[in-house]
Amino acid sequence: MRIGIGTDIEKVSRFELNLNNKSFLNKIFTQNELDYCFKKPKPAEHLTARFAGKEATIKAYYSLFDKFIKYQDIEIVNDKNGKPILRLNENIDCEISLSHTVDNAVAFVHLEKNE
Repeated sequence: MRIGIGTDIEKVSRFELNLNNKSFLNKIFTQNELDYCFKKPKPAEHLTARFAGKEATIKAYYSLFDKFIKYQDIEIVNDKNGKPILRLNENIDCEISLSHTVDNAVAFVHLEKNE
């Protein structure tokens, strides 16, 4: 078994400034992610957490496969209890943890690939 881990921290202000920049947001997020975040009272905090999750995933994925994955190949959704779920286009066991404050968001990702 191979394991990849990644972590990332981001400033919420970056996404506060880009809430109306559809081109920017569509390059990074899936429609499901945008729908979820924009239903929240403070969408920038949720967008930032998902972006940190995607960045952490890219780092974990690179440590496993020595290649990069695109933002649109990563989707972070929530289960019925609110737990974040990481979806990748590959058969990899994934775990993700997201957290945010008014100013920052952080994410941690653990990937496992059985060989």
